[in-house]
Amino acid sequence: MTDTAVPGAGIPRPLVIVVDLRTEYDTVMAARTFADVQTAYARTRVPAGTRNVDADRVLVLDSVDELVAHRHAYERIFAGMYSKVVCVAVGAPVDGSIVLRRPGQLAGSDAATLWVGDVRGTEWAPGRAPGVVLTPDDADALAPLVDVLSQPEVFDQVLAGVTEMPRSIAAPGMNVFVHRIRDDAVQRARIRAVQRLAGAEGGVDEPWPEPLAALADEQGAGLATTTGGVRECVRPDGVLGVRWAHAEQGFKRAQQRLTALAAPVALYGSAGRGGRSIDGEIADAATVLRDYRDLVRQTVGRGAAGFDADGRAWLDQVGVVIPEPPGLGANSVAAALYTRTAAAFDRPEGLRGLAERLRELADRITPGAGAARAHEVDQSCSDGFLTRYLRPAAFPLGPAHVGIVAGLLVGAFLTALWPAFGVAGAGLAVVLALFGSILITARRPDREGRAVLPPEALPMIVVTGLVTLVGAVCGVLAGRAWDPPTGVGPLALVLGLAVLLVLPGLDWRLRVRHWDHVLGLGAATRALHGLHGLLVRTVWNDWALAGPRREAVDRATVLAALLEESATLLTDDAAALERQFTGEPAGPDPAADTFGSGGRPTPGFPSAPAYPGGGNPGTGGYPPPGRPVPPYPGAEAFGTGAYPPPGRPAPPSGPPPGAAGASLYDTVLGDLVDALHAAFEPLWPLLERDPAEVSRRGAAPELRPVLRAYADHLAHNGVQAAPPFGRQGQDRPHVGEAVGGDADRIAELLGQPAAHSMLQLCASDQLILLDHAPTHTVSVRFAPRGVRPAVREALRERRTGHPIEHELVWTGGGRMAGVLRLLPLLPGSVDDARIWEESAGGADRPGAGDDRYDGGWAP
Repeated sequence: MTDTAVPGAGIPRPLVIVVDLRTEYDTVMAARTFADVQTAYARTRVPAGTRNVDADRVLVLDSVDELVAHRHAYERIFAGMYSKVVCVAVGAPVDGSIVLRRPGQLAGSDAATLWVGDVRGTEWAPGRAPGVVLTPDDADALAPLVDVLSQPEVFDQVLAGVTEMPRSIAAPGMNVFVHRIRDDAVQRARIRAVQRLAGAEGGVDEPWPEPLAALADEQGAGLATTTGGVRECVRPDGVLGVRWAHAEQGFKRAQQRLTALAAPVALYGSAGRGGRSIDGEIADAATVLRDYRDLVRQTVGRGAAGFDADGRAWLDQVGVVIPEPPGLGANSVAAALYTRTAAAFDRPEGLRGLAERLRELADRITPGAGAARAHEVDQSCSDGFLTRYLRPAAFPLGPAHVGIVAGLLVGAFLTALWPAFGVAGAGLAVVLALFGSILITARRPDREGRAVLPPEALPMIVVTGLVTLVGAVCGVLAGRAWDPPTGVGPLALVLGLAVLLVLPGLDWRLRVRHWDHVLGLGAATRALHGLHGLLVRTVWNDWALAGPRREAVDRATVLAALLEESATLLTDDAAALERQFTGEPAGPDPAADTFGSGGRPTPGFPSAPAYPGGGNPGTGGYPPPGRPVPPYPGAEAFGTGAYPPPGRPAPPSGPPPGAAGASLYDTVLGDLVDALHAAFEPLWPLLERDPAEVSRRGAAPELRPVLRAYADHLAHNGVQAAPPFGRQGQDRPHVGEAVGGDADRIAELLGQPAAHSMLQLCASDQLILLDHAPTHTVSVRFAPRGVRPAVREALRERRTGHPIEHELVWTGGGRMAGVLRLLPLLPGSVDDARIWEESAGGADRPGAGDDRYDGGWAP
């Protein structure tokens, strides 16, 4: 099986240069070299942005009686760069048994000649007499032949087959089928695809790739590749570092002492009581925190306008270092934007929705102002918040917890319940309770420099004494009334005393815990770390990453504008298509400014072969891009869905209503996505280097040629073939789903043997000049690569795939599928000469190709 690699990056795009010497001889001779002709033709036939074209294949159309007269043109064709030439010689034999006389260049190993004796052709099967045509068909079959030979894959096969024949000449016959989905269905699919691509849907709300996510979320410190934690931008020995450490250590020590004092035995021991009082230590730490906050506010506010020499000296004094983030710059930002945009194209997301998301990203990445940062400092650590620690709350000396009160009642009651020891037990209970309250007051953590029994402690002591007294009285009365049995009274006394001895420690623990909650040292520590984190974010995001953030903002903003412009161009293109359907004036072609009116090549350049109805073959008669291609003459006579006479191209096929809807839409949508990739490919490097230049240039100079190339591709090759800018493989499964019954018709056509009746491109009286021996016949079977999956399946179902599949040529473009039958000419039919000498009467000298000719060569 013959297949050609899909052109990609660095791979030349194959192209067949078509030259019609019948009308363009003067143009070829006027060019400086034939390479200029090849370059001019290639520029009119390949999409914008194509850098390398393989243009060594040349298809020449010429008249039989003008071959020798055009010898200087052939000299130019073969004198330039290496060329492979297939010459289609059109016309009746020169005289008698001599079919044609040709210049010697066409007899070389890289040249083949196809003789078309009659462009109308004759239906003929080798070995049989041609039938009698009652109604002559004047359809010109030359244009389909040129269209088939313009496919590089078919060109190579024909050249290889014919050069193996005697004198490298053959007479072509063909049986072809034009597979084309209806143009209106394709264009409506384009309109739907454009509506999808140009919409405002934002697609998947996925995170931005790094480093954009870190820049947007102000996590610039996380982009550092060096170790050392987030404090690497603040020196530990600087003023800020020292104050941060002192404040942290002060609050940490106070918290540790509070934790030690919360133990019940701490009331009676020395745990947590060394050094200064806890409230004094908290006030000192709060003072350092206040100074640290003021210095942070001054630092972040001062950096809003950047740092000159004095500013950097001041930063060095306070201990701030602006780090250099390695590997973070325009390159990584542009790469992240490319990754996100390419993924959005492939999903696809609406271009306008993606542009809006990019603008939102730019707003988030924009470096913050110094005033905003100073406001964040005040929010993190306000004066009112600091007052809570500069003057810490006093140790709680109010009435005891309700549980402690209940314990006092129970303890006093049990202590006075034994009648023999009732009054004494009651007194002892009151004494123990008061002692515990006084001890708590005397050993409170914030007593330093204050009275042992301050006035605020009296309510606690009084309440404790009264509660204990009430419990004791109740115990005495209960003991006398009940007269407990022997042993119960002493047991109650012991239990009551134990309760009264334990309660002061529990009361102390509850009061320390309540004080710890009121002080809220955890909030002070969080505020300290919050200020430090704000300083780090400011240093990284606003100072160290100020350049990358501005780069990201510029590029995201420019990219959003490019996407908006692309959406507008796509919408205008779709609107022009809609006007065609409604019969309104089509308006100006959006790409006409670049490529000229009507999409025709520049005058003076060789043109592409044309379909009938748009001009003669080789004269640039393709219709403007986007317009339906007229069918070959005679196609309308065959009727839709009917098989044409052998060899005649069938009319364009259209699937039943709805058969190709979704699959055709998916195919066209994929093509437009590839068009966006192709248009933006040259913009990415420029966006990386100079976003201002991209903004001035815009997307139109890149996208318009690609859209024009796609319209031209649809007009010439149809949707079955992948466009020249396609990124995916040339197999197009969605189109294969839309082929329907055409796959069976193509498979049947490809399976026909060489002896089957075909349209032989010569008159019936010229068939005698052909060598139709089966062993000398060469068949070239071809079909568009886009329908390969469906055709292969149809071949397998017909059980004819294996005998012919290795012969198939899958073409990257074109609409035609079928068989070319190449028959050699009989010996003596061709007369070759290197240079012909003309007689005085202007006739070419005969016998120059005869081996016995001994004449001299003209200069």
